[in-house]
Amino acid sequence: MRKDIALPILALAGGAAGFFLRRWQLASAYQPETELFVSGAPATYALLGLTALLAAVFLLFLREKREGLDDFLPAFGNPCPFQMAALAASWVLFSAAGGFSMQAGFRGLRMWQNTPELYQFSIPAAQLLAGGLCILGGFGVLFMGRMAYRWTLNDASCWLASFPAFAGLLWLFDLHLRHGTQPVLMKYGFILFAALLLTLAHYCAAGFLFGRPRPRCTAFCALLGTVLAITALADRPSLFDITAALAFTLSALTFTHALLAAPWRMPPPEEESQKV
Repeated sequence: MRKDIALPILALAGGAAGFFLRRWQLASAYQPETELFVSGAPATYALLGLTALLAAVFLLFLREKREGLDDFLPAFGNPCPFQMAALAASWVLFSAAGGFSMQAGFRGLRMWQNTPELYQFSIPAAQLLAGGLCILGGFGVLFMGRMAYRWTLNDASCWLASFPAFAGLLWLFDLHLRHGTQPVLMKYGFILFAALLLTLAHYCAAGFLFGRPRPRCTAFCALLGTVLAITALADRPSLFDITAALAFTLSALTFTHALLAAPWRMPPPEEESQKV
């Protein structure tokens, strides 16, 4: 079984199943008048059971320790143009997420200026910072893909590789500010934990450039984060949350596919000449 294909497909299929179970849960177990979920609802058990089952499957198939994944290029280097295209698409989504977040931040800033006693300054400030970091994070993903495609490292691209994780951290902080006063974790828990896992996945991916390779942690966080991110789309979150979830998911799955197919080996010059 090719894990580099089967596990990402399983994550996408699990996320799609979680999406429909979440819609079922919201339709059958959520009470809008009390803003609470009915205790013991079958939809809730099915959704949590699916998430736990997928987490166990990912852990089971990622338990094997593999050699040769101690650097960025052996782990992610891939001359296939499809990987570069996927990361370029992720860059577009990161840029869109940054634009939506900054738009919401400027709108919140105007509300804070008009009614400072009713609106917190920290919310638009976090949205503006998250938007700027998402734009930089998009370039980080793009340049990481370029290094993997060209099989070369450079200082500027390595420096930008940290920004997707920084963007995820601000996204997580922004989610906490917007939902932190909500006592029911079930209402926003899926998007919150998706942001946490996808941030960890990008943090671990960047760690390959700085002597901190964690291949199993990278793959697990990316796969389970994908499941939760797609499930969270059933909540109809903001445009920023939607585009951020898609951007982080696409780049995390792309890196995971390369990682599970690794270690990559560039052909020596004599092999390249023979192919020509």
